[in-house]
Amino acid sequence: MTTIDFTAVPNTSANEIQENVTTHNILVLTIITHYVRDYAKRFPRPVGKPFDAVQTSKFHRTFSMLALHLIQCPDLTFGELINLISCGKYQLPPTFIQTFHLEVYHMINTNLNIIAEMFKNLDGTSLDNGLPKVHQMKIVNGSSPVGIFLRRILVFFNKMQFLQTEAVIKEVKTHCSPILSKIPGLKTKKVGSNDKEELSPEAVEMIKITKTINEIIEMININYQATFNQNSKYNTARSWSPRQVELFIAQQVKLLKINESVALDPPTLQQKLKDILRANPDHFDVHYLNYLNCLRVKEYCGAVNSVQHYFSRQTFRVVNVEEKSRGYQYTSLNMAILNAFFNHNDEAISYLKESIAVAHQVNDHVCLQHALMWMYTLSKKNKSTMLKCSVTRSKELELHQITSFSLQSMAQYLVENSENPAIVFEILKKSEIYNYFNGLTDLRMTNNVQKAAIWNTYGYQRISTIHSLLVLEHDQCNKDVYNIESKCIAMCNIINDLIAHGDYYLAPILINEVSHIFPYTHSKFWIMAEQYLNFTLAMNKEEWPKAELAAKQMASVNVTESVLRLGEMYLKKEDFVMATNMVKELMENNEKNTVLTRLRAYVIVAKANESAALNILMDAKLIAIEYHLMYMTAIINVEIAIVLMKYDFPHKALRLLQETKQHIYCGINVYNKAYTDLQIIKAKMMVNIVDEFDHSREFLNKIYNKLNTIAEKFRSIEAITELKEITYLQALIADELDMKQNRNKHAMEFRHLEEYKVQQ
Repeated sequence: MTTIDFTAVPNTSANEIQENVTTHNILVLTIITHYVRDYAKRFPRPVGKPFDAVQTSKFHRTFSMLALHLIQCPDLTFGELINLISCGKYQLPPTFIQTFHLEVYHMINTNLNIIAEMFKNLDGTSLDNGLPKVHQMKIVNGSSPVGIFLRRILVFFNKMQFLQTEAVIKEVKTHCSPILSKIPGLKTKKVGSNDKEELSPEAVEMIKITKTINEIIEMININYQATFNQNSKYNTARSWSPRQVELFIAQQVKLLKINESVALDPPTLQQKLKDILRANPDHFDVHYLNYLNCLRVKEYCGAVNSVQHYFSRQTFRVVNVEEKSRGYQYTSLNMAILNAFFNHNDEAISYLKESIAVAHQVNDHVCLQHALMWMYTLSKKNKSTMLKCSVTRSKELELHQITSFSLQSMAQYLVENSENPAIVFEILKKSEIYNYFNGLTDLRMTNNVQKAAIWNTYGYQRISTIHSLLVLEHDQCNKDVYNIESKCIAMCNIINDLIAHGDYYLAPILINEVSHIFPYTHSKFWIMAEQYLNFTLAMNKEEWPKAELAAKQMASVNVTESVLRLGEMYLKKEDFVMATNMVKELMENNEKNTVLTRLRAYVIVAKANESAALNILMDAKLIAIEYHLMYMTAIINVEIAIVLMKYDFPHKALRLLQETKQHIYCGINVYNKAYTDLQIIKAKMMVNIVDEFDHSREFLNKIYNKLNTIAEKFRSIEAITELKEITYLQALIADELDMKQNRNKHAMEFRHLEEYKVQQ
């Protein structure tokens, strides 16, 4: 009958020991044995103070939590261990910490036998091995986490050879001696080095023999150093046990999904993963965490390599043919998602087709539904059919998350295809109810973000801001469930609203906060908000190099937005040819250009081409009305009114502006509000002139006061060009009203604004 080695891990080499006795294990064993020997049955009573049973119970509880943490956490250095027990988190008494330092000091300044004796005493007197308790009661239960840890360390310590044991002890001395030398009251000197006179002749002879043995060991180590460093299973790299690896991976994956700022930064995590792979080369979950880490910094080659290693090792361990096919189909699905992340849509679709083919062979409907949703995301045809099939089939299979996501995707599809807004929000309402009854809290946050985006598309920025705030409120109320993408988008929506409102001092504070919370994943959102702030400030101040730089930097995350902003900059610089050439391609109706993109391009081209402006703006207005874009329709109406004033139709322009004003004021953009008010004043003055009315003093005073109000709005957002125009009008009106002091003041303001422009 063959003997089964229960310490061996399945699917690995039978002769390979999967865990090494490291410095961390020795130190944890030392602190546990120190507690068991001196503190488990009694608590040291301070001098002059009575025995406190409550304090004793508290000490036992805190030490138990410390021991559990030390067993589960990755290997700590001796310095990190001292900081942990001394930081006050576990409230250990100073006496215990001092005696532990002394214990480690004696251990590193004596021979190997003290550690062997520690293992022997622990096995003989403290650890319960599960046998009938004939003699005394054991202190440590063998089935407890501490007992399992001690038994495992005993097994692997007994398997170690002498040279391996000596190497571990030498490593303990190397790591602990520099730290102990800094602790006051301890002297890191070797025992017996200066006290030979006080020792007996037998002890002196034993020291000589020990010294000779140490010299022989050193010679053996020198001869086999290269082989030992390369081939030994007990080198310093193997400082991660399989249990520690599983806990570490689970913690980091969870943090990357719910709170990236707390997770390790990419370089540190990459180094940790390399150490883990050296210690546990067969642990395939490490490759999945490495895959997520590569996605954070958009490292394509590393991500592809990691995901292929993960699924190949996972599939290699499986014997069943159906399970292997399952591994192949999910490998293809993940490769498709990876390529879609890097915008390699053709490669992603090829992997999706492969995944669908394998899923059909094994009749895996779950994989088919996942692949169908990604096919909808990546393809450009038959989207409506795919969405309807996804909703119906996912509901039959009770795939609640895919069903809800399909409903939200259908709402987005209907918005892009000019559906009635009432139908769109009815579908989102069904998705919200579905999320509530199935506990899909992350998709509830996604639902609010999508509502915010749709309301913003239709032009109701205030309602959009409310839904963004609901996402943040939901995030604060649910500490266990997060949706970091929705949270990041909601915070960036608020940043954009602050910029549109003219709060240029609050927006950078929030951008800084978002950049700390989402340093890598979803960073494109706050990068876009940051560049939008820089572009807006530069445009208002007519700082063209800064505006161009900010617009070009947007291309790293959104090429279309970058082109539109460059077109706006050239338009304001009055370089009409460059503005037209920049955005002309965005006017085309294709899959790449959204409706809002096309309309913004229409407006830029119309303002740059005065002769064809009215025809272009009317075409844009028809498109905006068809897609129910009320705010964009109002913006186009303002531009149409300006064209009408140029063609001497001030009455029609004034009527159109007054009808449009209420839609403009439904938004929160201060510039658009002030710009519309300025055009209304111009239209009123032109109407007065066309009707051959003399500008009465009362009329001019009223216009002058309104211009002061509009000037304050432009001044709050630091719009230099518009301020100059208003200042010029105020100077003319003040001269007409014979207000010389005000006229001179406005003339001086105009001069300062011109000088500021020259300095730029």
